Amino acid sequence: MKRKIVIFAALFIIIFSVPAYAHKPIFEGKDLIFSNPAVVPDYQISYAVYGELKTKEDVDFVKFSAKEKDTFYVEMTIPVIKGNEDFKPYIAIIGEGIKEKADLPFKIPQSYGAIVLPPGPQNYFYEKFTQTAYYRAQSIRGEIPKSGDYYVAVYSYDRGGKYALSIGEKEKIGLIDIITFPYIYLKVKYFFNPLKTVLITGIVIIILIVIIKLIKKRR
Repeated sequence: MKRKIVIFAALFIIIFSVPAYAHKPIFEGKDLIFSNPAVVPDYQISYAVYGELKTKEDVDFVKFSAKEKDTFYVEMTIPVIKGNEDFKPYIAIIGEGIKEKADLPFKIPQSYGAIVLPPGPQNYFYEKFTQTAYYRAQSIRGEIPKSGDYYVAVYSYDRGGKYALSIGEKEKIGLIDIITFPYIYLKVKYFFNPLKTVLITGIVIIILIVIIKLIKKRR
């Protein structure tokens, strides 16, 4: 009976914690170059791309396919973590439907235009899901001028750092999101602070093992 109560309580916490973190995560694996970007399946659903600029020369690209006159939303958030001090990346929205020709520190196809969002005011906020503090930096909401592929480039003139780039605003939570919630939680924590996450996870596992052994002895 006690075991059922514990399981129910755990499921209750997971189910009601997921809405607090509605972004579907995409993690940077290999370097996100123009020819091999992170791909957002649906740019209107809320996704978060967790990436890192290794150096000030590094540029990360995120790609999405959009329809003319649809609304899109992009927002940059910067985690407040050690090693991320004074990291203020730029964002460029790039695509054939964009007429503006911005000055960029990297090359794009001649038929593409670009809109640049420089670092803006940084508004502090705390995300309960990962217990991580962020700065909410620049964002843009607009209308797709022409159907086709678009890219969001993340780059910096000063230094590298870690970021979470949000694309889309509609929250869509499914059964898979609920089931994978603990895994995603650990993966996000590990992305921002690998050593601390490994240590805490190890301690929790040891405590669980000790508790299970004590329960078995009492039986």
